[in-house]
Amino acid sequence: MLTKTKFILSMSLLFAMIPNFTANAQSVPVEYDSNIKDAIQTELMLDGGVSRQSATVSRMDDSDFNSTVNNMLASGNLKNETKQKIEKLKNAEVFTLVIDENGNLQEATSSKKGDVKAEFDKKVVVNDNKVASRKSNFKLAMALVNQGSTSGNTTGAFHRLQTPASGSTIYNGVVADSITFPTYDIAGAYSYGEAAYMYTGVDGVAEVGFEGVYSQTTPAGWYPVFHAKVSHQVTSGDDNGYTQPYGSDLTYVYRSKKYNGGDTISGYKVYYYSTESALTIREQINYSDIYVVKFANLGSTGRSVKRVTAIAMNSATSTTSDFHYSFTTPAVWRNTRF
Repeated sequence: MLTKTKFILSMSLLFAMIPNFTANAQSVPVEYDSNIKDAIQTELMLDGGVSRQSATVSRMDDSDFNSTVNNMLASGNLKNETKQKIEKLKNAEVFTLVIDENGNLQEATSSKKGDVKAEFDKKVVVNDNKVASRKSNFKLAMALVNQGSTSGNTTGAFHRLQTPASGSTIYNGVVADSITFPTYDIAGAYSYGEAAYMYTGVDGVAEVGFEGVYSQTTPAGWYPVFHAKVSHQVTSGDDNGYTQPYGSDLTYVYRSKKYNGGDTISGYKVYYYSTESALTIREQINYSDIYVVKFANLGSTGRSVKRVTAIAMNSATSTTSDFHYSFTTPAVWRNTRF
C-alpha cells in the first residue's frame, strides 16, 4: 500500500511539472533578424521619446533586445503610432540581395520564402540613346517642379533633389512618411520605349525604388526595382552625362510586389551606413518589407543621396523630343527629409 501511494504521488508530481515546462518553452525569446532590429532602432530614434539607449538596441542579443524594446513600449514615452510601427516591423519580411561588381544579381533570398531569385526580372538598358527632355503638358510641369542646381534642372522630365557628397556631415538616407504613385499609362508608354520612376539613389552608383513596368509576363504596375552598377556620372545636359564607351546598366524588377497608380505606401526609408566597408543599402516599405541590397566592391564613404521622380525616354530621337504620356495625377512624397 505504501509503495502504491509513493507511485501515485510520483506521477502526480510529474504531471504537475508538465504545464510549467510548457510555459517555459513558450517564453523563449523570438529570434530577430538583425535588419529588423535595425529598423526598429531607427523608429525608436525617430520618435525621440526614449533615451539614447535606443541607439544601441540593434546590437543587443535577442533576449536583451526583446526585453528592452518591450520596456520602452510599456513606458508610455513612445507615440502610439511608433508602437504600431514597431509591432508591424517585428513581423517584416527581409529580402537580401547581393549584386556583384559587374552588376549581376548573385543572390536574392527572403526571410519567409527562402530563395526568390527567380522572381526578379533582369532588364538590360544599353546607354546609346537620349534621355527624356521636354514636358508634354502642364500636368507634368506641376508634378515635376525642378529644384536645385543639378544637371537638367531647367530641362528634362524629372525632378531631382540631391545632397552634397558626405564629408564632415554625412548624408546617408531618405525618409518619407508615405509615397503615392502617380496615375500613368505604363503599358502605353512602354510601347514608345518610355518609363516612369520614383527612386532614391546613392551617389551615381546605386539606385533603389520603383518603376512603372510592363511586359508580356508582367502586368502593368509600379514594382520595386534595383538599379545596379550605374555606369555614368551626372554632369550636364539631357543625355544625363553618359560617357563613351557606352555600357549597359542592369535593373532588377521584383515582379511579386505590384502597386497601382494612386496606391500609397507608408514608412518609406532608404539608408546606408558609412561605417560599412561595402555599400549596403536598406530599403523599407510599409513597415512590412525590408530590402537589404549589398553592392560588392563599392565603398560607403563620401557619398551623396538623391531623390528622383522621372519619365525616361530610352529611344528618343533627340533631346527636344516630346514624350507621349504624362502623369494624370501627381507623384507625392510626403514629408521627405534627408
